[in-house]
Amino acid sequence: MKHLLYLFYIFLVVVVLFPKEKFYFTFESFLREYHLIINHEVMNDRFVYFDADNGEVLLDNQLIASVEKIRISPWIFYNRLSLSNLSVSPLFRQFFPGKIDTITVTYTLLHPLEISIQGEGDFGHFKGGYDLLTNNMRIVFEATSQLRGYGLLVSRLHQEKEGLVYESNF
Repeated sequence: MKHLLYLFYIFLVVVVLFPKEKFYFTFESFLREYHLIINHEVMNDRFVYFDADNGEVLLDNQLIASVEKIRISPWIFYNRLSLSNLSVSPLFRQFFPGKIDTITVTYTLLHPLEISIQGEGDFGHFKGGYDLLTNNMRIVFEATSQLRGYGLLVSRLHQEKEGLVYESNF
């Protein structure tokens, strides 16, 4: 029992001392390769997770969305990135749903070759994943009437028995 408490203490110290802000800046530099920039966010290191609040997402220096909260939870065995209350700019609402309540990206050592993605918004619910070996992303959307209102998005999806599917290779 004593050894288990020592292991838990060491794990907790590693999680607290993990450079979460550096991890966030690495995430931003990855997005910069795709000309995406997160701007004007307020950053807070909260010991076991990292928050960036009220950020603006720019694509080629043009505002495409605002994000109320970005939360990074780097817990070594189970890592999660959450985006909350994402509002798409009116200029891009014909391409994307206007309001996305949550997007959660999860990586766990139980499934080391897959990144799980799920979320929901005013269009319904979606879930999917990204395969790290094949660089293939597959996202399944619920076939809701609200989703059908986004014609350009639906035109990029194909119907399967689970719902409307988006597939892409990076």
